[in-house]
Amino acid sequence: MEKEIFDQEQNHLSKTYGKLLEMKKDLESQISDLDAKALDDKNDIRDNIRFDYADIETTMETLAEIEVWNRYIDTYNVESSSLGKRLKTVNKLLESPYFAKISLQFDPSEEPESYYIGRAPISENGYDQMVVDWRSPIAEVYYNQESGHTSYTVEDRVIPVDLKLRRQFDINKDKLISYFDTQIAIEDPMLLQSLSQMRSDKMQAITATIQKEQNTVIRYPDVPVLLVNGIAGSGKTSVLLQRIAYLFYQKRKTLRPDQVCLMTLNPVFRDYIDNVLPDLGETNPLTITWNEFLDMVHVPFTENGSDHTLSESLLKIHECLPTLTPEADDFFDIRQKETIVMNKNEVLSVVKMFKQFPMGVRLIQTVADELEHRAKNALHNLDKETEEESEGSPKSDSAENNRIENDYGGALRSIRHCGFVNVMHIAKRILGTDHITAAEWLYTKMELTGLCDRNMKYMMIDEVQDYTKAQLMVFRKFFPNAKFMLLGDENQAIREGTISFSEIKELAEADDKKFVELPLMTSYRSSPEITEMFASLLPSEKKMLVSSVQRPGEKVAMFSLDSDDEYYTKLTSLISEYSEKSGLTAVIFRNQFSLDKAIAKLGDKAPVVIEENDSLPSSGAFLIELSLAKGLEFDNVIIADADNDSYPADELGKHCLYTAMSRATQHLSILAKGKLSDCI
Repeated sequence: MEKEIFDQEQNHLSKTYGKLLEMKKDLESQISDLDAKALDDKNDIRDNIRFDYADIETTMETLAEIEVWNRYIDTYNVESSSLGKRLKTVNKLLESPYFAKISLQFDPSEEPESYYIGRAPISENGYDQMVVDWRSPIAEVYYNQESGHTSYTVEDRVIPVDLKLRRQFDINKDKLISYFDTQIAIEDPMLLQSLSQMRSDKMQAITATIQKEQNTVIRYPDVPVLLVNGIAGSGKTSVLLQRIAYLFYQKRKTLRPDQVCLMTLNPVFRDYIDNVLPDLGETNPLTITWNEFLDMVHVPFTENGSDHTLSESLLKIHECLPTLTPEADDFFDIRQKETIVMNKNEVLSVVKMFKQFPMGVRLIQTVADELEHRAKNALHNLDKETEEESEGSPKSDSAENNRIENDYGGALRSIRHCGFVNVMHIAKRILGTDHITAAEWLYTKMELTGLCDRNMKYMMIDEVQDYTKAQLMVFRKFFPNAKFMLLGDENQAIREGTISFSEIKELAEADDKKFVELPLMTSYRSSPEITEMFASLLPSEKKMLVSSVQRPGEKVAMFSLDSDDEYYTKLTSLISEYSEKSGLTAVIFRNQFSLDKAIAKLGDKAPVVIEENDSLPSSGAFLIELSLAKGLEFDNVIIADADNDSYPADELGKHCLYTAMSRATQHLSILAKGKLSDCI
């Protein structure tokens, strides 16, 4: 029976693969023909178009002819782009046409219908689906992992079905390696096979092995604030990327990549995840760090690491700004290069004209309109005097306005962008301090000018436990129309002063926004031995909920060495031993001081060091600071400085050690000079 099923599925795969090859050949032919036709038309344009601007009539004819040819070119570009996307999809499916099959019975009197599920959809004739997209409503039945009577939803309409078969495939191009009929995640052979593969320098999509609790997050209905609270290794980041792909699919007519922003802690992590969405046929969204965000919104200074501003100062800015009495130093002179167009006292006099408005957006925008009007008049009068002195002929109002825009655009742009407001001085006055942070500066600027991005529809923040309440208040104000998806693990908060999950809920409720928290409590990353080790650092009520689906592996190795010589000999030995194992080996240090000390001692035996803007190597061992290792995973991990100085037995020390341990999937060694941390 099994051989018969195998042969039937292999036969179906061969037919599907053959049709894909035919599609590939046809698309390549269409693209080739289109390119040839475009080249012919390009030559026609070059040979026949006449650029004649002798008079108004011939100029209009020339421009009309150019417009006609531009439309031809646009048509070619649109058609070429469409064919290129279809060819890219076909090429992707040729690597592995699909990964699953479901058989559904919609009515007891009818025969079950089979659907093959893959990373991308493809049809023979634009209607009959050869492969359905994993994000389609019907594919939800596969991910729900409920055999028998179940359902899926299409545009708020529930479709009841009887799931007769849920089959997984291991496929390489046109060859069926194996198949599995599975029901529940813990017995999922495809998942276990995937987890057993060695880790690389790039995160891979989990489309074929999405589990039920992960699928709940990926397909969760839109809510203003969605917090995913998952343990280390539960696939939070993978789920985030799959949800972004799901949103792009569900809202493909209305959602663009530039309307989704993904905040990441460092460039190393951004590089680690940058091929997941393209592999799913989607474009990466805007992916930035906190400092890159500050640069993007033109904050005039940045700070090292995260901005740990107390949220109380932002509340004080919000409450006190309207009561502030304007003074001259709250504003800048308006300049065109070195020339002062209006000095700050003149700006203040305009501000005082509108004293019925408190300090804030309405006042500043009203003042900006009046300043632009006055600046244009001043510039016009200045140039009129110059014109009279040189006895030039007066220009028309339209020509004069255009000339002022061209000659004095810098001053006018400064006014329009509220560059006349001295944000730094105003923030310092309110807070009564000589130093303000980037978050305080930006929040003050937003309160004064209304600066924000209303285009952004989704704001995704990974490792949210490492952001401050002030940073989230800034994001909330800068992206007023965005829905927020926040992912994190409070036990991986490795910096002081970061936001708690209860505070996230309070922020959402303060805005009367619906808040939903979803758990992810299964570790798909680490072996049971490693999972048990890092779970031992969790609060007892959470520790009991943690489980691992990995196969049993090796025990965690722990070493306490008395002298420097013994310590560095052992560290060198472990690095050498792990370097011979498959996959990546990360030697993690708590901070830069410990890392620099080890580099000096190891000398030429030290592996490569990963710094903030580096990419991970494709194999071998490397040294990395804990803050850069966050969110990443490695086959082998050596925690090189697991003593009480680096990991003290307090809450922060436990969080840091938990984070370091949980980077490992298969092998973990914990090493210290002297006594191991009391956390262990």
